[in-house]
Amino acid sequence: MVNYNYYIWVEIEANKQRIIDKEYFKSIIKKCREAGIGSIILSAKDTTGFCIYKSSFVPHYNRFDKDFEYTDYLKTCIDAAHAEGLKLYAGIDVFAEGRVKQRHRLSPGFINTGWQTGMYGINENGKPEIQPIAELNNIRTAGSIDDFSEVFVNPVMEEVRNYELSIIKELVTNYDIDGVVLDRVRFVGLGSDFSNYTKGRFEEFIGKKVPNWPEDIYQLEAPQETEKDRNLKVVYGPLFGQWVTFRAGIIKTFIKQVRTMIKESGKNVQFADYTGSWYPLYYLVGANWASEKYVPEEYPWVDKSYADTGYAEYIDTLLSGFYYTDVTVRDALDKGRPDYWYSVEGSGDMVRKVVGDAVPYVGSLFLQQYENESETFGKAVDMCFEKSGGCMLFDLCYVDGYDWWAQCKR
Repeated sequence: MVNYNYYIWVEIEANKQRIIDKEYFKSIIKKCREAGIGSIILSAKDTTGFCIYKSSFVPHYNRFDKDFEYTDYLKTCIDAAHAEGLKLYAGIDVFAEGRVKQRHRLSPGFINTGWQTGMYGINENGKPEIQPIAELNNIRTAGSIDDFSEVFVNPVMEEVRNYELSIIKELVTNYDIDGVVLDRVRFVGLGSDFSNYTKGRFEEFIGKKVPNWPEDIYQLEAPQETEKDRNLKVVYGPLFGQWVTFRAGIIKTFIKQVRTMIKESGKNVQFADYTGSWYPLYYLVGANWASEKYVPEEYPWVDKSYADTGYAEYIDTLLSGFYYTDVTVRDALDKGRPDYWYSVEGSGDMVRKVVGDAVPYVGSLFLQQYENESETFGKAVDMCFEKSGGCMLFDLCYVDGYDWWAQCKR
């Protein structure tokens, strides 16, 4: 028996040979079934901005990597999964449309340079500067979980959101997928987006001009030479709370647009979103995956209206990254971690706290964190099932590369 709440992600580049070789992929599907894994999440479009299916407007992956043929790998993989009784979800990296170090002229983020998110930082003289993410030059930013290797585009722009919606709509309409899983439905970090376009939309949101942009949102201060902490200091300005609320509202708008589009399609397609579980830090990327009923105690700069930006009620499943090496809360606290939620168990508690019963949620693991620790990995999988409605394994390349199929079996 397979468990359809037991997922495995298949990223394009890390699993290139498994995707290209049809028979290899079929053998993987059989191993998944034998391990009890019932749902495959295949990246259909990744952060390059290219796709592995035949789209009418998204460039095909063979233009990015010639090892891929111009063929419909998504359809082939759907057929293989369904033949074994497994479900297949199309994974989509949403607001990332290119690679900074692997620049390609056909990546949408480079075709449409005006889409690139505008990053706020300070230069070597401590002065504020705003630069496109693909052209960052000698500025330091704060509050990001990314290394800026991906060309994030600006979610505030309606043109950008419509492009991403069209990708999802094409997949829902043309393919016999069981669902879509969205990743990177967020801003790249606290430093985005500070473009003139976003400034105008924010001023419309608050109903007045911002006299000091971007300092009225927050200021960045370089550490003194005598300070041990070399990170930039973020000094919140008078509009910081409204800014955080504005960005979260933008992301909820997109989520609701996806929900409406899927409903209007008439297709029985599940809508899942993939986020991190570290809610106390998630304001940094502007996505409020909590329930609309949850008023965050973690964010002292916002008022109760921030709860209105919660979007848990508009998705079918939340895949939540329980990305910690410590399995139990006790493990984390004994090792001096900053808080209880720096553990797999604690992540489940955090998600339950902010989501409640608004949506089913599934704990997700980054398997590379358990390299050479297969026993700990097994305990982490068990904890995901205990603290959430299932488990998602990221990524297939680690399960197959480490030969952890036996450890995965449930």
